[in-house]
Order: sequence, then C-alpha cells, then structure tokens
Amino acid sequence: MGTAARLWRLARGDDTGAEAGSMIEPLYLGGEIAVVERDLAGEKVKEISEEGIAQLLKEGRELQRELCDLPLEERLGVVQNLAEIWRERLAAGELAGLKLDLQRNTGYPSRLIDMEMSLVAKALDIEEIKRNLASSLIGGKESLYSFAEVTKGEYIRNMPAGPALIIASGNSIIPTLIPTVISLVTGNFTFLKPSITNYNAVTEIFSGLRELMSKSPAARLMARSLCVSYLGHDSPGLKTALTSSPFGVVNYWGGEPGRSVVAAQVAQNPWHPKLFFNGPLTGVALIGKGADSEDVARGLAMNMVIYEQQLCSSPTIAAYLGEYNDALAFAERVGTHLDAIGSTFNTEVSNDALFVTHSARKILALKGSKVLASRRTDNPWTLAISPSRSNLDEVMRSFPSFNIHGRRRFLEFVVLKDMIQALDLISSIPGMKAYTGIDKVQTVGMALPESMRREALRLLPSSGAYRFVPIEDMFMRSAVEPYDGMPLAALFTYAVYERARPIPLEVGF
Repeated sequence: MGTAARLWRLARGDDTGAEAGSMIEPLYLGGEIAVVERDLAGEKVKEISEEGIAQLLKEGRELQRELCDLPLEERLGVVQNLAEIWRERLAAGELAGLKLDLQRNTGYPSRLIDMEMSLVAKALDIEEIKRNLASSLIGGKESLYSFAEVTKGEYIRNMPAGPALIIASGNSIIPTLIPTVISLVTGNFTFLKPSITNYNAVTEIFSGLRELMSKSPAARLMARSLCVSYLGHDSPGLKTALTSSPFGVVNYWGGEPGRSVVAAQVAQNPWHPKLFFNGPLTGVALIGKGADSEDVARGLAMNMVIYEQQLCSSPTIAAYLGEYNDALAFAERVGTHLDAIGSTFNTEVSNDALFVTHSARKILALKGSKVLASRRTDNPWTLAISPSRSNLDEVMRSFPSFNIHGRRRFLEFVVLKDMIQALDLISSIPGMKAYTGIDKVQTVGMALPESMRREALRLLPSSGAYRFVPIEDMFMRSAVEPYDGMPLAALFTYAVYERARPIPLEVGF
C-alpha cells in the first residue's frame, strides 16, 4: 500500500472550543452573501445569516444540476490543482503563521502539526478519491456522470443527495477535508461548518479556489458550490439550517449533547434531509505472545504519541493474550520506545493534569496494576499492566478528569487468557466509566500469531468494531475502507435505477 493510499484518517471528533488567533469570516466565492456579526466568548465572528443561507440554497440545486453535467475528471482536476497550490505554499513557507495558529489551538507538538500540514495535499490525491468512489458506489465512479450498466440491461446512476450540510469538528484537518471533498465531487452544493479549532486551516485550503476560478469554468462552478462558515452552537442560522432549510443531507461529526440536539432539530425539517452521524470512537491494541516483536512495540508507542491518542483509531487500551510476565516484558519495551519517540514530540502538560496523572498511577498500583512511567513532564507517558481485568474505572471514581479526553500517552495492558476474554473486553468498553462519551471501538490494532489472528477475525467482528488492522499503522486509513461501517460517497448520493428491457414473466396471465 502506497503512502498516499494510507492517509485517510479519522479524528475522534471533539471540538475543543479553543479560540482561533484571527478573525473568523465565511469563505464563499460565489458573490456577496448576507452575514451577521456575533460575539463568541469575547471574539467577534462573522457567520452566514439566516437570509444568507436561504440565498445560498436558492441557487444550490441549480448548481448541483450544473455539477452533474460536469465530467468527473474535470471535477477531480480542480481538486488536484487545489492540492498543488497547497503544496507550493507549504514549500514556500507561506503557511508558517497558520502552523502557529494550529499549534496554539490544538496544543499539539510542532512536529505533529508539520506532519498534519504535509498530509493535506496527499489527502486531496485524486487517485485515492477515485478509489473511494469506486468502492463506495454501485456502478462505480462512472455512475456519477451517466447511467452505468451493473448487469445486462440494468443501470445505476448516482445523483447528489444534497445540498449537503457538514457539521465537522475535531482538531485534525483531514477528517473535515475528506467528507467535504467527497460531497463536492459527487456533485453536491456543500455548506461546511468546521470546528473553530481548525477553521483557519480549512478555509486556507479551499481559498485556493479563488486563484483557480479565473482559470477554468470547472473551478468557478465548484467554487460557487462551496460555502464555509462558522456557526455557533446557539446560532439562529444553524437552527434555521437544521429545522427548515431545504438541505438533502446533514452529516454531523461529534458526540453528545450536540448529536441529540441536531437529531431533534433535523426531525422537524419538512425537507427530510438524510441524516448521518460520525460519533466518537476509540481504538484497542490486541497483542499475542509470539507476535510481540520490537516493531510492534515501536509501532504501538508511535500510535500513542501522534495526535496524543485523540484519533478514533488511537489505542487507548490493550489486551495482551499470554502470561503476565510476558506482558510486562513487552510493556517495558514499549516504554523504551515511548522515551525515544515521545521526546521528539514534546508536549506541554498543565500542573493540574500532571497531578491527576500521578494520582491515577498511585490508584492503579494500589489496585494491583504494575505501573511503568516516565518522569519527564514534557513526555509524561504511563503504562499499567493489569492481570485479568481493567482497573481504569477505579481511577475514574476518584478523578473524573482522567477521562478519555484527559488521558494522554497512557495505556493499560489487560492480561487475558484467550480470545473470548478479548471479545468481552472490547464489547464492554462503551459501558466503562473510563470511556464515557465514546460510542464504541472503531479500530482493533492486531499483532497476533497466525492461528490467533484467524480466531480473532472469526470472533471479534461481533464486538461491533469497524476495523482490524496492524498495530504499527492503525492510525492510517485506506481509501477503499468504509467510514465507520459506511461507504462515504454513498451517503452523499442516491442511486437511480434504470432497466432497459422487461423482465420475462415465468407465469402467464
């Protein structure tokens, strides 16, 4: 699998509410649009107004018809050019201010922000987008432009289900970028509400359309078909968009309580938009004796450090199938790699967070876990090895802030006897106090001997987990993967069926 083929990643989907460093304004290149200025925690923010949303959607369906008449290769060509503009600006050092903005808003290490920004152009790789469309749509990517034969005399054409409203969140840029681009290339007028944390980065990427629209009619059409605007949780514009505006698709990224509010408001919408959620998820590492190599230890440490375990795929608990002493020896090797890798991704941790982490270590030790830990405050990793059962919920009873969002560079190894116990552990995670707010397990990163691997693939899909991948790169995503169990492009389209000939009746009348 090539590098670009593995860049489709998911963030956990949490809006930290961190403040942006500059004025927040909508990005819409189709002409003048009505906005309203609001105060957001002391910062002035310009949002598309209720009137502006109505103005956009009045033209939205006509723009979708024009996009459907635009050959797919021309749509993808615009995306490719966007990627090229980003790549050139990054190489020229023009995005240094944006990097500082992202670092300040997310709290991620500088090196991680460098990696994140370098991945943007690759996430816009049109060959990967083609693979995603081909695997998501009955009839393949050709069905986006005309009827495609799926069996003799029977055809499917996939039409845009929008206009689409995407309510994105999270610190990472890529999970916001991917559904937006898929929505656009499948022919939808797309209204994107990013997280305030990554707002400036997202608008910077799509601002490349301003340069392109003077060079090609295709770019001009796609620029007119996209609007990016921040809308506060209590924004009248957001409420109007959800309850009464003629959207065809609403895609919400995040958990409660926002998800239930959005669901209730969309239920009132007389246009009955298709509604789908991408909720908070997490990852589990599954290691078996005999497959616990040095590469696996290094890969597990890497996945704990990058994105500070805030991706839906990040390992936040591990099951070790084998003996306790083997698990301890493996954890010690993971600790060695955490020292090495973590020191190149130095992080800033508040005194309060350090106090909670130290306290959690003590409670885990009192409950019978062996605790390995770093003394460095800029790389404060913790590994706990617990026989038979997790002790994390015991910590949560005393320190609720040591929750899934507060635990960084932390992993508990639960030593288990067999795959049935692993199935029980993975299935129980959504009900654990330590995982409050998490819907379920998204990713199981596996390092197992072949016989165990076959048993895992027989038993564990019933756990509800969506992905089974190697531990070493469990944060990476292939373009052909479904998104949390769903083919992404299919969610932004509806399939139209044509049969060119009658079906012969086997009984006469």
